[in-house]
Amino acid sequence: MPAPDGRIRVGIIGSGAIAQIIHLPALRQLRHLFEVTALCDLSADTMAFVSETFGVAHGAHFTDYRDLCASDLVDAVLVCPLGTHVPQAIEALRHGKHVLVEKPLSSRLDEADAFVAASEEARAKAGTVTLMAYMKRFDPGYQYAQRIVRPLADQGEIRFVEAHHIHSRNERYMDYFPVYRATDIPASARDAARAEHEANLLRAFGPTPDRQVAAAFGGMMGSSIHDVYALSGLLGRPVAISNAEVWDDGHCWRAMFEYPNGARVNYAWIDIRDVRRFQQEFIAYGPDVRVHLTMAMPFIAGDASTVRVQRMEPSPVDPAPYGRHDGAAHPGDAKPGVVSPDGEGWPTAGTAHVESFVTAGYDNQFKREWQHFHACITRGTEPLVGAREARDDTAFIIEWARVSRGV
Repeated sequence: MPAPDGRIRVGIIGSGAIAQIIHLPALRQLRHLFEVTALCDLSADTMAFVSETFGVAHGAHFTDYRDLCASDLVDAVLVCPLGTHVPQAIEALRHGKHVLVEKPLSSRLDEADAFVAASEEARAKAGTVTLMAYMKRFDPGYQYAQRIVRPLADQGEIRFVEAHHIHSRNERYMDYFPVYRATDIPASARDAARAEHEANLLRAFGPTPDRQVAAAFGGMMGSSIHDVYALSGLLGRPVAISNAEVWDDGHCWRAMFEYPNGARVNYAWIDIRDVRRFQQEFIAYGPDVRVHLTMAMPFIAGDASTVRVQRMEPSPVDPAPYGRHDGAAHPGDAKPGVVSPDGEGWPTAGTAHVESFVTAGYDNQFKREWQHFHACITRGTEPLVGAREARDDTAFIIEWARVSRGV
């Protein structure tokens, strides 16, 4: 049952950087809607830091996610541990908890399939909500651009999209946040995480993977996933991968994707190491419009995504040039104060190139994601992004990595 004051009680599995930098501050802003009542982490020290820093000192602490999922202290669970998120999400759903699941969901298609089955079963039995934490789909600038681009894409009028993700090390941004880095995680847990990663590579690529592709696979799952789901929201599900390559020891990759109705996407993800200049942009070209979406840096709360919309439109009726005639009527004018272009010796100006620069809003994408989650739970709103789309994204990235080649 929710808290007596009607707030949704949240348990958090994984108290690391993303919880500390993003989710806990957002939940503190939305404390009229949510209350954090439980934490789960392998590090007791991390949970102690989080409790003191974010005012959840009275919440329960668990080191086993199964105990949190079974607890009567929580109504909903944020799943954001290191590695796969599927076992934790399924366990929470099994106990009737609503789930907000961070990316990447998993590197295994069998896990993603099991997640879909558990989500659909929980929804059918008890109306339990599953929402993927695809925060860029909640961004005001993205949604503004989507309202222009998606109808054109559905009509076959988007011919080409440039999609670039220029990424510096996250540490260049995280250094400014008081993130507690655990020192008390058991060595056995670290060994298990490495073994899980190696097993995922073996399952995806076989015993002799391309060295550069294997090095890039984690970045594809962990960072390019944002571009994959953003492009799906703009253009629909991808239908083919024309070519794909990885270079720079797995720090850079590019591909050409095909989408419904003839759209093509030229995609690149580039690691610029220590240059602190995040850049994620999508430029969609239609027959009479160009939409240039530049996404905000997610770690900067006040940053805003922007949209440039370029079109052609008729020029205003040519007025008399300022400084001549003083706006007086002249013989042959169509109306007082307007000079006939033929009488002045030049043709009409015709259509004009017009550019609008739009900042759709400064509301934080993560905060909007939580507000939507609350509406899904309390008002029956349909989740914007569910389990099946996450499963399809997992399948697409695995296939993308498999057809990529190191160069």
